[in-house]
Amino acid sequence: IVMAAGSGFFERLRSFFSPPRLEDPDFGTLLQMFPNKPQTYWEAEWLFPPVGYRISIALDGDGRGPAEEARAFYLSRVAEFEAIIREARPQLERVANEWLGRSLAENLWDDVKLAGFDIEDGKATPVKWNVAFETTGKRWLGITVPMIGSSAQEALVDT
Repeated sequence: IVMAAGSGFFERLRSFFSPPRLEDPDFGTLLQMFPNKPQTYWEAEWLFPPVGYRISIALDGDGRGPAEEARAFYLSRVAEFEAIIREARPQLERVANEWLGRSLAENLWDDVKLAGFDIEDGKATPVKWNVAFETTGKRWLGITVPMIGSSAQEALVDT
């Protein structure tokens, strides 16, 4: 069988092994997850301005790219970052006491780094989302602080 170039077969085969990518002006390289499914979304390692390093995000969207609501939500994290940290800090403190046996450092960045954000339910009012951290010391912990609107919920810990 001879396949004509551009027949779509090779494009489908390539997309099966290498998900579509998109260069986004705000988030950098986006990788489309599950491109052939209705639940497709985009992942990125976003250079997050308040911390100056890359964090993980996942944006709802379709084959054309991220949804505008998802884009607006993540971009709003930049301006709201100080308030987010103030709200999440008591949960980080509780985790440090329980899992590390000590208080969180006064400068919390001595103990944790920001790992990412994700939205659980962007259509809910208020929005349900998560802010994730990782410890930087000898003992690794993944710490997820669920948020409902701007209110932190009890942190979840992964070891």
